[in-house]
Amino acid sequence: MWKMSKEKNYHNCKLIRDKIDSYLYEMSKLFTNIGIDSTEEEVQEAYDKEKELIERIAELDPAKANNLRASY
Repeated sequence: MWKMSKEKNYHNCKLIRDKIDSYLYEMSKLFTNIGIDSTEEEVQEAYDKEKELIERIAELDPAKANNLRASY
């Protein structure tokens, strides 16, 4: 059960949820575009961009960002 909090986050604020969802969509596109012919540099750029997007998510909802970091 969710603990009621006055702090806005992914679960209780549509604007934050929409922004985070757009970042998650960008993250999914990063790795969709990586293929077997991608260079190590291209793969590293995708991981770097993913980290940047997770940091943006952390500014909006630190708990959501921590969950994402824990998933890899």
